[in-house]
Amino acid sequence: MTIPEMMAIGAVLLSALAILPGTLGILMFTNRVEASASGARLIYFRAMWLLVAAILLMAYAAFEASGAGGFSLLFKLSALAFAGVLGFGFFMHTKLLFQPIKKPIFISLDHALEKFGPDEEVVGIIDDDGNPWAFVARLARRPHIVYQPSGDAPFLMTHCILAHSSMAYALEGKFANPDISITAALSNNMVFYEKTNQCSVIQMHNQSRDGALPLRTVPTVACSLAAWKALYPQSKVWMRNIEWRDIFYLKLLARADVIDPKSPVMVYPLQHPQDNRLGMKSNVNGVYINGEAKAYPIAASLAERLIHDEVGGTPLLVIAAQDADFIQVYDRRVGERTLSFKSAEGPDNMVDNETGSEWSPTGQCIGGELSGARLTPIAHYNKIFWYVWSDYHPGSAIYGAETTPELTETAA
Repeated sequence: MTIPEMMAIGAVLLSALAILPGTLGILMFTNRVEASASGARLIYFRAMWLLVAAILLMAYAAFEASGAGGFSLLFKLSALAFAGVLGFGFFMHTKLLFQPIKKPIFISLDHALEKFGPDEEVVGIIDDDGNPWAFVARLARRPHIVYQPSGDAPFLMTHCILAHSSMAYALEGKFANPDISITAALSNNMVFYEKTNQCSVIQMHNQSRDGALPLRTVPTVACSLAAWKALYPQSKVWMRNIEWRDIFYLKLLARADVIDPKSPVMVYPLQHPQDNRLGMKSNVNGVYINGEAKAYPIAASLAERLIHDEVGGTPLLVIAAQDADFIQVYDRRVGERTLSFKSAEGPDNMVDNETGSEWSPTGQCIGGELSGARLTPIAHYNKIFWYVWSDYHPGSAIYGAETTPELTETAA
């Protein structure tokens, strides 16, 4: 074996070490490494130096081979493998495939309805200033993260296709100017690396893995575009043009039946035995307050439009509107009062039993003694897949079905 051939093989090995651990497919086996802050730094930032070294080594090997009388078969095969690794990385590397949207484009609701139709699923968010925003969930599946940097209450929206979970985080404090890369999925939930603070964040935990960087959540709701317009007609809607990467990525997931709620397919092994009290991909509204977790199945909201409950010492109202398409969770406390509600005569409105004031499903008091008051929305996981919620919150209570968990030992 000649020196140029050995250098070419070395270049292939270096490029594979730099690129492959950060690509879809390989992540299936190494995701726990990427999910750690040290692993993310190694693979998504320091690996660049390995790639530069590999390219320089291959270039020098080609120079030496050309001066030594030509390219051997082994050298050509090595060069082909090198090109293959680079090509695979271009199509499959998460840093290239899942670049966050930092300069979003928003359109009017009417324009969005014309473009996407009334049944399009959106992630609805009310920022700290009371402004409504909607994000087309289908378009958020690939980048996973969309910034909303304008105004006095900026935030970023995150969407995990594996868990059907969305959560928004306020851009403030140490998280005011995050530099984010998607690193992996841990037990079917997205993990991103925040370069400024050098930490990995799991969406289901809403904080860095070591707890050093807690993120303040901004409540989100998953519903149809038509339902969102009926309640927030002044909202803007984020959109972007479809790219070839979208088609490639969604076809890849569709092949594995990840998106289909009727499919039993899951991508990553579970952390705990599977909880079979509800269907694997049943949608639930997951609430976690002061160490207490509870799931509210969609069926419960269909049966009881107004659910009164308490989780972690907080009195809750789970309200379903627009035929349970829109489901929000509120704190029932207004000032010194803890309110209870019943349905009003108007569509989807309600009346509190304490003062007789009328309220809209958006939590706004629109008439009566408490006119102008607002219910505080509770940040929760809206219509998340049950198997992911129960895996991160083993033994979670279920509203209306307080039973002992039925567990399956198979965790994959």
